Amino acid sequence: MSSNPMRITRRAAIKSAVGAAAAGAAAKLSTPALAQGQSVRILTVGDPFYFSLEPLLGEFEAETGISAELESLSYNAMQARLVSSFVSRTSDADVVTVDQMWTGQYIDNGWIMPLNEFAMNDKSLDIEDFYPEVLYSLNTWRGMLATLPVAAYAQGVMYRNSVLSDLGIAEPQGGSGWTWSAYLDAIKGISGKSVMGTDMYGTVVCGAQPVPIVHMFTQLAASFGARWFERFPDGSEWDFTPKVNSPEFAAAVELYKALYEQSPPESINYTWFDAGTRFSQGDIGMFYWWTPYFYLIKNNGYMTGEKSVIIDDYGVADLPVAGSTPQTVSLGGWSFGIPSSTENADAAWEFLKWATSSAVQKKMGMDGTYNYQFSDFSRKSNYADPELKAIYPYLDAQESMMLQGNGKVARPPAPIYTTLEGILGLQLNKILIGEQSVADGLATTESLFNNTLSGNFMLPYMLPSYDDTLDATKALIASLA
Repeated sequence: MSSNPMRITRRAAIKSAVGAAAAGAAAKLSTPALAQGQSVRILTVGDPFYFSLEPLLGEFEAETGISAELESLSYNAMQARLVSSFVSRTSDADVVTVDQMWTGQYIDNGWIMPLNEFAMNDKSLDIEDFYPEVLYSLNTWRGMLATLPVAAYAQGVMYRNSVLSDLGIAEPQGGSGWTWSAYLDAIKGISGKSVMGTDMYGTVVCGAQPVPIVHMFTQLAASFGARWFERFPDGSEWDFTPKVNSPEFAAAVELYKALYEQSPPESINYTWFDAGTRFSQGDIGMFYWWTPYFYLIKNNGYMTGEKSVIIDDYGVADLPVAGSTPQTVSLGGWSFGIPSSTENADAAWEFLKWATSSAVQKKMGMDGTYNYQFSDFSRKSNYADPELKAIYPYLDAQESMMLQGNGKVARPPAPIYTTLEGILGLQLNKILIGEQSVADGLATTESLFNNTLSGNFMLPYMLPSYDDTLDATKALIASLA
């Protein structure tokens, strides 16, 4: 199959023309005076970046002359609204917040504009300041820059210093000895113990299906070297033959089940925030999760501004390794894109560039309203900033996690990813509650994957492929810079 993104479809050519035209308009927008009276409407999710970005909108208008309005939605409501508006061509937004898993679908369907021409004609973007691992995992598709990252997440471990000390358990040091087996042993050493009058659980997991459980579990699968498909997203010809019924997947599921057994029973229904905020209640010894929880656990509840009981009593560490298997950290997060339906592409680009800039990202991180609740940086300059490091002392560790990241392996953005995620999430949930064995659950998952992929004409895959690698993204960055 051809790997040339310009030969995908006639639609791709049309989209490129739209992008070029929009970029030309963007190049003309050089001063606030030219932008007077313009406005952009942004649809976003209520993740932490929203709370830090919204207070800065007045500065955006002062700098550009463009007013901005943010509307916040839940994850599911955002996805449903965007797809519905795109299909009906009634989008009421100039900027949309895009999950990395939606990027390929949105670009292939012509729902959002490629940003290549915008970026190439605007050197102030400073695209080389972004980590290639982030742009690869979140923002590129078939050789195109589809979105820009406003909040990038890796995954790491959080633990209670005082709990480990009281129980005589060594704090995580990283390295080859810091394995998932050692992680489980430490958690078992915490479970059921009373520490300073608090009855402890060893850990906490996300059990809610279909999405939250998959987000947490797939980090384990990635660490064990599991792959969802025979060949995707790298490879000159994609092969979506599923590989979920594999020894690597089985080992990851067995461990996840063991972690659930050391968690509060109600965690079978825990979503993202449930697991993170439970740690902040003080009865969890150690857990791994998205890096935003490195700061979210400082609050008693989600973005409450009320300090948690563990605010001065926790540490962070690298993820454990699975033997000699090279570590792969799951990268996720949120990005901004420009709908093809907007008539304000020039103003939308100005907002994307502003919101993802090093300067604005730093201001978001310096906002102490909620006990400093934003460190989801995707730019090298922010990780090197001494003022940000003083507030978020874990930034060096988080940077290391980012550099080990590959979001396209951990949760590969296949064209029907959402459907496959639903299948996997349901089966994982059944395994945790004992409705089926690990072997039966993975066999069922693989069978359903096969049926779904075949029914959607992906087995065999007859459309053009693209050898999507980190090196390809690095080459794209160089061409745009």
